[in-house]
Amino acid sequence: MLRKRSKIWLLSLMAVTGALLVSILFTAGCGTNTAETAAETTAAQTSAAEENEAVMQFEGKTLVISGSTTLLEVSQVWADAFMAKYGGEITVNGGGSGVGIADMINGTNDLGNSSRKIKDEEAEEAKNAGADVREFMVLYDGIAVIVSKNIEVTELTINQLSDIFTGKITNWKEVGGPDADIVAAGRDSASGTGEYFLERVVQLNKTLKDNDYGDMILRLQSNADVSNQVSGNDNCIGYIGLGYLAGVSGKANTVAVIAEDGTEAIMPAVDTVKDKSYPIARDLFVYADGNRYSDIAAAFVDFMLSDEGQVIGEDSGFVSIK
Repeated sequence: MLRKRSKIWLLSLMAVTGALLVSILFTAGCGTNTAETAAETTAAQTSAAEENEAVMQFEGKTLVISGSTTLLEVSQVWADAFMAKYGGEITVNGGGSGVGIADMINGTNDLGNSSRKIKDEEAEEAKNAGADVREFMVLYDGIAVIVSKNIEVTELTINQLSDIFTGKITNWKEVGGPDADIVAAGRDSASGTGEYFLERVVQLNKTLKDNDYGDMILRLQSNADVSNQVSGNDNCIGYIGLGYLAGVSGKANTVAVIAEDGTEAIMPAVDTVKDKSYPIARDLFVYADGNRYSDIAAAFVDFMLSDEGQVIGEDSGFVSIK
């Protein structure tokens, strides 16, 4: 009887010990899982905090951009994307390249958009004002020649365009169109696009420096004004930045341009600007005063030049510099 009781006691002890061991192992396993979960939670919280800090990086800081109307719309898209990612408050205004550079010199903007390089006299003015001019090339652009829907002229030479915008050619029949007076729309004196078109087309790459826009040429303030003039009226011709070409699709006709007699007529497009076959193309710039070059201004320039920023530029109809 004693042996039987001893055997029962031993079996009971073994059962209790086994249960205790299982409990210990289960508790240890739970502790490991809890530690891993806590570590994962901490890592997630750290990542979220870092992301939030990046978004809030420029919260409360401001940036003012003004200038080229060619760069106006893409700059607004850049600004919206930048603010969503890094915070801050960015104001984008037009006015023309001359205004953007003047505002930079006068200290009324942080960044000046320009569709032309800064002029010697502007650089001298900036120097006299104590500004440390910094230049950033941000995109390539082509200038498209457009005509009213009733004009079926499909191509023009640079020389013909020069004669039209100086007022030497005044009737469409002189270039293969209908017997109708030409209404030519150009840009005003503050426009970098107007300056470039003057030098490249009207003055034939500055070989005819006395050439100027004719007295009857409409001098308009923006790409949108030229687009509206040509698409809303008959017998018109004008020029706009490549980024604005999609906006007149179906409302105006685009003209292929011949650089020299006997050469191929080239249509304005991203590919023809990129391979430099389209003859009316230029660089686009942003200018800043190094003395007032804030951290948000520097970050915005870096964003424009980043892969993301350049994709935005291409989506807006321009050509990446990369």
